[in-house]
Amino acid sequence: MKLTEEQYELIEAYLKSELSVSDRALFEADMQADAELKTEVNRQRELRLGLRAIGIERALERAKAHYKMTVPVAEIRQPTVVRSLPVWRYLAIAASIAIVLSLGYVTYRQTVGQRPDIAYADTMPEELTKGFPADNLSPEIRTQFMDALTNYKAGKYDVVIERLKTLPADKQTVHYKNYLLGLSHLANRQPAVSIPFLSQSLATPSVALHQKAEWSLALAYVKNNQNEKALPILKRISADRANPFQSLAQRVLRKIS
Repeated sequence: MKLTEEQYELIEAYLKSELSVSDRALFEADMQADAELKTEVNRQRELRLGLRAIGIERALERAKAHYKMTVPVAEIRQPTVVRSLPVWRYLAIAASIAIVLSLGYVTYRQTVGQRPDIAYADTMPEELTKGFPADNLSPEIRTQFMDALTNYKAGKYDVVIERLKTLPADKQTVHYKNYLLGLSHLANRQPAVSIPFLSQSLATPSVALHQKAEWSLALAYVKNNQNEKALPILKRISADRANPFQSLAQRVLRKIS
C-alpha cells in the first residue's frame, strides 16, 4: 500500500514531536497495525539521524527558509496556493547526497577514532629543538643539522627526511640524526616509522637529547595506539620534576588513562 501525503506529514510531525499526546497515541497505534507505515517511520528516523550527523538537515531547513524569503512577489499568482514541499520530500531528494556524504563522514569518524585526541602542535614544544644540535659537533655536520632543523621548523618534513638519509653519522652524530629523523616522521603523521629512530636515539650519552627522545617516543606510541608502551614512559617522565616535559606527560596521561 502506498502511503499518502497526509501520512508522510504525520510521520514528519511525529518524528519532530509536534503531535499532541492523544494524536501521538493514535499514530503509534496505527504503526502497530500497519507494517508499511512502521517501516517508513523507522526509515525516516534513520535518515534524519544520518543527515543530522553530517549537518545536512539543518542546511536543508535553512535553504527552505531562505527560499521562502526570497521568492519574488510577482511570481505568486492568486488564487494559486504555493505550498513548500514537506520535509520528507526534501529528505528523499537529499537521500542520495546523504549516502555519499555519510560514507565520507563514517570514514572520517573511523580515521579520527583511530588516533588519540592529542594534537601534535599542542604536545611538541620548542623544547624539542632547543639546544639542538650540540655545539660540539664538527662545523660541517652542525651546518647540515642546522639546515635540516630550519626545514623542520618550516614544516618541510619530507625535505628533512631525505637530506638526513644522506647525512653521514658517526658514533657522535648518529643519535642526533636518529632523533631528528624520528621527530620528522612523527610530525609527518608517521608515528610507526618514527618509533625505531626515536628508540635508537635513546642510546645518546646526552641527558638533554635523551629527555627529548624519550618524550617524543612516548608520544609516538600514543599516536600509534600503543598506550601500553607509552604509559610507563609517561609515568616516569611525570614523576621527574627535573624533566622539562613533566607537565606535558601528566597532561597526556590524563587523556589516555
